[in-house]
Formats: sequence, structure tokens, C-alpha cells
Amino acid sequence: MRARLFSIASPYKYPVASPGEEQAELTTAARDVLAERRRQIEVEGFSPEHDRQYDLGELPAAAASYALFAQRQVLGLRRNEPDHAWPWILEWWKPGDARSALVKAGALILAEIERLDHQEQKATHV
Repeated sequence: MRARLFSIASPYKYPVASPGEEQAELTTAARDVLAERRRQIEVEGFSPEHDRQYDLGELPAAAASYALFAQRQVLGLRRNEPDHAWPWILEWWKPGDARSALVKAGALILAEIERLDHQEQKATHV
């Protein structure tokens, strides 16, 4: 049985089940992370090709900053500034509420995994 693909934006497709597994349903949270990744690509222009320049850990650092912001919100610490690890200019810091920040963190983690996968593919095909 082939994995069913959930298309967020052609040509970007993400499997929702491994080969041989039953079709998996996406949760609202998973759909929101994928939609945020699509927004990053289509609206912000942060395509996988663009993200390849971030080879010093910027994507996971940004994701961690958003996740730590969400933690502070849960703990009642309303500080709105990014964590010290935020890799970019302050104008790019837009966490929203705790859930929005976690969705952005998930999308940034997905972007980093895609970047690493491409790097590995490139290295094995040299």
C-alpha cells in the first residue's frame, strides 16, 4: 500500500503514513504546522532552496526561541522578547500567542529537517 500524501502546496507534499501503514489522519495541530510551512514558502519566500543558506543552526535556534516563548506564556511570564538564541533581526520576531508560537516552531523544525535531508541527499550523490 502506498503512503497517502497530504498536499500543502504543489510541489511540496508530505506523507501522512509510512508505506504499508493505514492512512493516517492529520490533527488540527499537524495541519496548522503544515499550513504555516506553506505560508513561509509562499508568502515569506522561505522556500527549501532559500533555507539551505541557514547552515549554522539558525532554523532550530529560531524554533527554540518560539518554543521557549510559548513556555513562558504557559508559566505566566509575559515577556515578549525573543530568547537570546533568536538568529535574525528583531522585526522578524512575531510570536503571537503560545499556540501560534509553537506552530511557527514546528514549521521551522520541518524546514530544518528538509534542509538536512537535502544536504544528506546531496552528499550521497556526489
